[in-house]
Amino acid sequence: MAEFKFGFEEAWFRLIIKKLPNNPDLFLPKSVEKAQGILRVGKLKVGAAKIWAEAAGIICKKKNEFLLTPLGQLIARHDSDLEEDGIWWIFHYNLARLNSPAWFYAFYFNEFEPNVFDRELLEKKMRAYWNRNHDKPMADSVFHKLIFSPFKQVFEGTRLGDEFGFFCINEDGDYFRQPAGSQPLSRAILAYSLLDWAIEHQRQSVHLEKLFEPWGIGRIFRLNRETLDRMLIDIGEQYQKQVSWISHTAGLNSISIMNFPPLALISAYYHELDGEDPITALNKGREEIAKFG
Repeated sequence: MAEFKFGFEEAWFRLIIKKLPNNPDLFLPKSVEKAQGILRVGKLKVGAAKIWAEAAGIICKKKNEFLLTPLGQLIARHDSDLEEDGIWWIFHYNLARLNSPAWFYAFYFNEFEPNVFDRELLEKKMRAYWNRNHDKPMADSVFHKLIFSPFKQVFEGTRLGDEFGFFCINEDGDYFRQPAGSQPLSRAILAYSLLDWAIEHQRQSVHLEKLFEPWGIGRIFRLNRETLDRMLIDIGEQYQKQVSWISHTAGLNSISIMNFPPLALISAYYHELDGEDPITALNKGREEIAKFG
């Protein structure tokens, strides 16, 4: 089990995006003091920054150095200050997807259903989920130090908490999250996630309801059925069926998913923010991604 130990802060990811290209040794054990200076954190938080950045999909290790992934390179090129909410939705998707190293984060969005709860209920459900996949029960120290503490810190240190409505505290001291369908989501970001999900699950089509099951993008993004259906219609129209489209023929609600590079939609997202129309942005995105090989 990966030990996260701490949550992460938005500033950590900004500094990694900006500084890693010129410091590929940043997360090597020999460079821990250098990393402390660059990231402005203590030694243990250097390790946490590395493991969260890997789980979010922005860095990877190649031989004896760390590099920005293609996703990280796109962000560095278009939004190195991580100002746009869309990219935080992508970080959320990567953390909540199937087989995420941050299993407790993924559990919360896929398997945990209450929208209002206390710590005891969350702990009970997390432990039960853990016990399904492990021979030994989770030790108390593991839950308190390596699970709940970093889990809570993620929402406190980023916009994923109160701003996105994923994890909030009410006046009674209980935790709650905003209901499904209450947060806006870019269609380009949803399209990226659908393409990525299709590759991971080896699917070329999917029934709409499947996406609301655990590990489906409807569940991960906390969308309601009406919102997801409308967004899928829009994706089919604005990208001229080059990415995906939904068919309601005979009430099947079947989504066709094309063989299209997912990262092109991240590039398209930024081009649309710059004022390009969706199909022009999509074409520019495909051209940009082609340069990555």
